[in-house]
Amino acid sequence: MTAPVIRQFVGTIPDKGQSQTAFDTNMDAFLDWQALQFAPDLVAFGEFANNTTAALVAANLPPLTGRALDVVRVNAAGDGVEFADVTAAGWWLLDDVDAAAQRATLGAAALASPTFTGVPSAPTAAPSTNTYQLATTAYTRAAIPDVLNAAGSAPVFACRAWVNFDGTGTVAIRASGNVSSITDYGTGTYTVNFATDMEDANYAATANWTTGSSSGRLGQHGPAIPVTYAAGSLRIWLTDGAADARDGSKVSVAVFR
Repeated sequence: MTAPVIRQFVGTIPDKGQSQTAFDTNMDAFLDWQALQFAPDLVAFGEFANNTTAALVAANLPPLTGRALDVVRVNAAGDGVEFADVTAAGWWLLDDVDAAAQRATLGAAALASPTFTGVPSAPTAAPSTNTYQLATTAYTRAAIPDVLNAAGSAPVFACRAWVNFDGTGTVAIRASGNVSSITDYGTGTYTVNFATDMEDANYAATANWTTGSSSGRLGQHGPAIPVTYAAGSLRIWLTDGAADARDGSKVSVAVFR
């Protein structure tokens, strides 16, 4: 094998006794010389590559007339390119960095904890559905009567307040819903105070009372008459049917609106 010929630029190898400074100076001069020798060729090669690329692109593109702001894509056959029309909104989407930014551009709700505006709609599930599917207003109107075992299409109105209390001695509430307290105004007269007010005083109320039973016999009992309606309370009067007021050991009141 023939040994390669190494061509030396004059002055790049220190002569005997030549200082390092002189060597560094010679090397700098050599590098400058190389740059001057090859720079025009490198520039020319870059221009050639750019021109060749432009010529190849131009030769394979459809006509550019009237295609401002359009995009180029590979055709369905995969053997050529074609233009695709892009609207202003499309360009905004292309500029977005990710899907979340694109949803924001489109004004779409986020995937996590979305907030809808306007009148959103969804498929209506069957009344017996018991899943995580969204409940529409149509589903609610159909399902609630079934849940309450109310047949037919008439509307269903829920009890807005109720209470079961002992009205003898110190008044004591046994159980209640939306009732905060009972005020005792004397024999047979009580006020049922609502925890949350009704929207007005135009509600319906029903009540009854009894002293319970003993020795197998029915104790005293009778109607409890609502006498004062207010949004925040209802006053009732317990009577034995002979216009005499009575305290009841078991008093029940229900309010509907």
